[in-house]
Amino acid sequence: MQNNFQYNQPNTRARVAARRNRQRNAASAMPGPRRAIGEWLASGRIASLILFLASLGGLIAIAVSPQFVVRTVRINGIQILNAADVEEMAGVTGSSIWLVQTDEVEARVARSPYVERVEASLTLPDILTINVVERQPEMRWQVGDVRYLVDAEGRVLGPDTAAFVTDTLIIEDRSGQGVKPNDRIDPDVLSLVRALALRLPNEAGVTLSGISWDREHGVTLTTTDQRTIVFGRKDRLEEKIQILRFLTLQEPTEYTWLDLRPATPYYRNDAPPRP
Repeated sequence: MQNNFQYNQPNTRARVAARRNRQRNAASAMPGPRRAIGEWLASGRIASLILFLASLGGLIAIAVSPQFVVRTVRINGIQILNAADVEEMAGVTGSSIWLVQTDEVEARVARSPYVERVEASLTLPDILTINVVERQPEMRWQVGDVRYLVDAEGRVLGPDTAAFVTDTLIIEDRSGQGVKPNDRIDPDVLSLVRALALRLPNEAGVTLSGISWDREHGVTLTTTDQRTIVFGRKDRLEEKIQILRFLTLQEPTEYTWLDLRPATPYYRNDAPPRP
């Protein structure tokens, strides 16, 4: 039986020739080096690369330049603090201005008990400005021979280095416990002392020469005529002032010691009788 199937005979030479033609066409389609460079120049890529490298080099040069180093620290608003101490607290003199974090500077300066608010800013090429609002001392708290400045909120600011004592009130601490900067004095004690210093001369005819405090007696007053008045704490303030007024102005009474803490005040006279 005759086989009528016909097979396609492989044409190996034709296929090899076709493959070589495709390779030649692909090679001829790729641009040469000069053409590639021309296309890069025309597209602007090389110019962008050069500009980027130049900018990067300029930034590095500025970052390491000694011209942009903090040399001047301007401090505004200080009266109690020393400018050199504030600059030392800031801790950035000689540092690159690009590396200075103003919020960190503010945090370091704000640690001082004298500082209520602080703002820091930078000005090119080498200036740091620090604006400070200081806490104002309202009283002096004396422990032994050392007087400490205290603000209106009772915060201990630091030792009083003034050569002369101003008119601010001085409270002698007789509790035997020391204090240090940033400690808090009982605000009720300070409020009572303010009220007594303001009101007693006019309302009770009492002129104060000294004020002391301890845990047992509270606030104790010493008058210019050598009387001791134990006022205690802030409770019954109006009543105590009225009693003191009665004993001093309305019915003058001879006494050297007066304790206003009990409901029935106690007083005694240790002075020798007058001739």
